[in-house]
Amino acid sequence: MTQDLSDFEEQLGKELRAAAYRRVEARGSRTPARRLSPRLYSILIGALATVAVVAIAAFVLAEIRPRPVAAHPFRIVYLEHEIHLEIVDLVNDPRAAERELREELGIDVTLEAVPAPPELLNQVSGSFSTGSTNIEVEIDAAGRSKTIILPQRIDGDLVIQYGRTAFPGERYIYSITSPMCAEVWAQTPAESAQRIPQLADTIRYDTFDSDYNYHSEVPFTEIDHTYRLIDTMFWSDTELLVVYSAHLDALGTDRPSCGWSVP
Repeated sequence: MTQDLSDFEEQLGKELRAAAYRRVEARGSRTPARRLSPRLYSILIGALATVAVVAIAAFVLAEIRPRPVAAHPFRIVYLEHEIHLEIVDLVNDPRAAERELREELGIDVTLEAVPAPPELLNQVSGSFSTGSTNIEVEIDAAGRSKTIILPQRIDGDLVIQYGRTAFPGERYIYSITSPMCAEVWAQTPAESAQRIPQLADTIRYDTFDSDYNYHSEVPFTEIDHTYRLIDTMFWSDTELLVVYSAHLDALGTDRPSCGWSVP
């Protein structure tokens, strides 16, 4: 094949030079251009086929070769004016994640462990800038963080917080609707009266009235008996917030079973 390619290159050069000379000499004539000889045509087709096979093989190998696994827990999406850090995994190696994010984003990034309930251990829960940049965090129906939204330019360093095990009695920095809420969702105060007091030492009751106004620290005996339970959230291992409402959609229309699937 190497000799054939050399012959092909030499012959092709002669053919092209001859064709160029004829065009100059016979400009304006209607003499048809000379075709490549059958042998040269055959060599050309063989060479192109070889190149195509090599290119396809390289593409297939590149596609099936395992890609490096990112140390950070994000899928990074670059938009025209924003950068979205979609949370797709847990934080397993925070220092390695910091290094990768610094390289990819071109800014200083710190991953900080903060006290969180068991449902948020090693999960990214929030973010902020040490400067004046506003960082947005999208959450799902249960309050779990889904996406960190960054502007193209950030003032200061980026701090990303993820959950660690809290000490006994330590307040959580971030909390979400407790999964057990699905068990008591839509129950009246009377229906949930036996279950709720067993869950924590300190319980605070809040309500939404019929006009969707929010009321904090309502005595349990003063809660309207027709209200329904729509949320339960632990603030520590000993403190629980319970919310009753005149409307099941007071915290959003996409929160049946408090945003958790019933097992």
